[in-house]
Amino acid sequence: MMKEDIKLIMADVDGTLLNDEKKVTPRTAETIRSLKEKGIRFGIATGRSPYAVRLLVHDWGIADCTDLILGFNGGAIYDVKSGKMQEILPLSGDAVKQLKKDLAGFACVCGVYDREEFHVTKRDARTERTAVMNHFTLVEDDLDHYETVNKVLVTADPDVIVKIMEWYPQEEHIYSMAPSAKDRIEVVNPELTKSKGMAVLCEQEGLKPENVLTFGDMMNDYEMIRDYTGVAMGNADPKIKEAAKYITASNNEDGIAVFIEDYL
Repeated sequence: MMKEDIKLIMADVDGTLLNDEKKVTPRTAETIRSLKEKGIRFGIATGRSPYAVRLLVHDWGIADCTDLILGFNGGAIYDVKSGKMQEILPLSGDAVKQLKKDLAGFACVCGVYDREEFHVTKRDARTERTAVMNHFTLVEDDLDHYETVNKVLVTADPDVIVKIMEWYPQEEHIYSMAPSAKDRIEVVNPELTKSKGMAVLCEQEGLKPENVLTFGDMMNDYEMIRDYTGVAMGNADPKIKEAAKYITASNNEDGIAVFIEDYL
């Protein structure tokens, strides 16, 4: 990696930017803030809703140094300065209905982020916690009325998540799913990945893949770690570490700050 080539850093949130207490540490925040002096922009690439993240960056203490938010696993690009939101490759309503049918035998809940609301097939402790964490209103909903959605979040106990991923057919499917935490799966348009969203962003910003440094830990980060200058967290899935060009410390050890301090 030529450090002078790096113009943009994009970091996943959970298990990457945030430690296990769901906080950005002062060291990491200060290191991100120092990027501006080097002419490097900072952005977030997450499965979370960009409508939530644009509020949460204030809680995390990095609102002043976050330039871009790539939300919904690449399905929405939010420019913080201009306030412009662009959505790409949504999931069809038919796919949502099929997903509900496919998962009917599993003890899980399907949820959709609808601007500042979180619509779920069943209210439980996990979905209530998710709504509170994102500053969203929780709404119980069968989800059948949606023509398109940005993504579906499937939540369940970790052992159920494992069973769903074991069941999930690997061949081409009407939707694509990847775990983003032990108790949740992101379901999106099969053509959509964080990397696809990054490609649209790079084209708009006039950037090449070698100009972008990416940090991640879970399988919904896989493509953006593989396709750009990818850095795996110390706590990352082994497959993420295999795809990454570099490996840093864990999310609880200021992994992002450590790498930036050492390399940039």
